[in-house]
Amino acid sequence: MDRAEDLDWLVDVLSVDTVSPLEGGDPRGFAAAQDLVEKGAVQRGFSTVARFAPGLALLDDPLVPAAVRAAADEYGPDFLAAQPSVVLGIGDATDARRTMVINFHLDTVGPHLPPRLDGEFLRGRGTVDDKGPGIAAMTGVARAFARRPELREHIRVLVMSVPAEEGGALGTYGTRFALRQAGIDAALMVVAEPTSNRFLDCSSAVMTPEIAVSGQDSTDDQPYEGTNATLALGHAAVHLSRTLAPVAEEVNAKLCIAGLHTGASHNRVYGTGSLKLNIAYYDDVARARLEAEVERAFRELAGQFRSDLAGSAPARQVASRYEQVVTLNWLKRGYPALTNRHPRLEGVLAAAGLERHDGAADGSAFTCDAIWAAEHAEYVVVCGPGDLGRNGAHTDLEHVRLKDLQEYAERMERLTLAFAEHVRSGDERREQNQRHGKESA
Repeated sequence: MDRAEDLDWLVDVLSVDTVSPLEGGDPRGFAAAQDLVEKGAVQRGFSTVARFAPGLALLDDPLVPAAVRAAADEYGPDFLAAQPSVVLGIGDATDARRTMVINFHLDTVGPHLPPRLDGEFLRGRGTVDDKGPGIAAMTGVARAFARRPELREHIRVLVMSVPAEEGGALGTYGTRFALRQAGIDAALMVVAEPTSNRFLDCSSAVMTPEIAVSGQDSTDDQPYEGTNATLALGHAAVHLSRTLAPVAEEVNAKLCIAGLHTGASHNRVYGTGSLKLNIAYYDDVARARLEAEVERAFRELAGQFRSDLAGSAPARQVASRYEQVVTLNWLKRGYPALTNRHPRLEGVLAAAGLERHDGAADGSAFTCDAIWAAEHAEYVVVCGPGDLGRNGAHTDLEHVRLKDLQEYAERMERLTLAFAEHVRSGDERREQNQRHGKESA
């Protein structure tokens, strides 16, 4: 970013700890961070359209992940109110066809890493995921309107600064709620996430099944008297991997055999525990197939366990009561994947120097808040500076090159101008069609 005041704005926002409460953070930092986002945006010509947070009734929505409800129970009644969303706007148009939206999330993974300049790099939590891309996008849009004040009469750009993307929250009380609460409808929506300045027009969604064991502990003095959750869940991990992996490959999904927990001691049989899976998919047909396969594979577990471990003394208690003590719980399910195309708006993005990349074909498309946007925009893309892997997102090495932020800001400036030209061309087409209709009549 070439302007000192823009870089200062970003550093101020980065300095506020907004680690997701699902990552162990304290949500009280979000209001202060939104204050800084809002103040900087207003100084650059934006106005505040809305600032809100959902009520606690949202937690009853079946699409809200179990982890969100658990965090809310732990934090207390102010959990959602402490994490507001802000919608900022520039331009006077109100027609959805004249509206472009930029979305970015303020929450980060933990731990908080204060920002620091290191030559050509800016290091710290949120630099590339996702405060850096969001602030850079806003500076680019602001520059376009500053250089072309007449744009205000023809288009509107809305920016959504939201919580709840990280930690498995999946945007359920951030982007999803804000889109509906603000009544946002647009032609183009850009979800600012690190994509090496290419744009993806797909985003995976995820499901999280959990296998849980609820039985009785025992000690090493009587190890065969306990319900051996470690043995049951280890067996389940192997069986589910063997059964589900071919299906995931067939439908272009990603299967992650994730957290398995019972206990840490060497001299205790743990009777309770859980195994979590994360399955990412790119279309709703795959989602339905995978949900059905998970449930089918779970139904096979009891018989397979008894067959594989027949006569094994450590397995005896689990085998005798498998159906009563082993359960399948859905922590997340039913989320829509994003897949969309729009030739004209793809051309608008190309005019701004942004290249389309088929992220579903090579598996590079990832899960983000874009999954909620399809019903609110004609075309939804994910596009931002840097790369999740190369720039150390979700690690202690998170960083971004200042040059990459500047390049993204410049492209967002060009995108704003290209979108305005798209709107003007659409106006001309409609006028020509109207004239042609009158002449025909």
